[in-house]
Amino acid sequence: PFWLLKQRGALDSVENYARFYMHRLIHNTKVVIYLDTDTIVQADLAKLRQQFVASNRTIGFAARRRHQTMSNFLVRSNPCKFANASMWERLLNMPAYNAGVYIVDLERWAERGMAARIEGLVVRHNACGGKLWKGGSQPPLSLALYTADDGAAQDFAVLDQGWNVGDLGWRTGLYTVELHEAKILHWNGKRKPWAPNGNYHDLWQPHRLRFDALLHAFV
Repeated sequence: PFWLLKQRGALDSVENYARFYMHRLIHNTKVVIYLDTDTIVQADLAKLRQQFVASNRTIGFAARRRHQTMSNFLVRSNPCKFANASMWERLLNMPAYNAGVYIVDLERWAERGMAARIEGLVVRHNACGGKLWKGGSQPPLSLALYTADDGAAQDFAVLDQGWNVGDLGWRTGLYTVELHEAKILHWNGKRKPWAPNGNYHDLWQPHRLRFDALLHAFV
């Protein structure tokens, strides 16, 4: 829908789905932290890893500072007849997490066939004219977790919200003190900090300057 595109940009690019295949590309590493390119890390990621490993889950997301449900991403009228009415209502009311920052156990991900589950959901979405969800690659990931039929439903950890302080790319008026204390800043949205009209440029600029010499080598 237009409002989602206007706020957050194109979310359905094929590159957004590459994160679901890390188990095929990264070997000899069990736990991986995925970060979108519009993030800045301000804390020790080893602490995030420690919290996640203790959860014994396949994947971990940061809690949202502002609660959202799957009703923001699924088509409420259920035109694809994905589930019966009661199950669809339950799915609509489940929490929705941002997948721009997450941590994953690649062995468990592969063993549970998560990529194949997501592929199957995308096939169903496309078969009904793209009317199962709105918003790109995050809804099928959530649906794959919420609808698992092998006893692994909700096989995810919800971690401290500071690990993904997002909406910086479209929401204004956020408290600067809160952003300085965030563990990870996330500019999800169209107004990236490097753009002329970007949000919270002052938070991004010091990090940009640290790598100035490196970037000059490619200019």
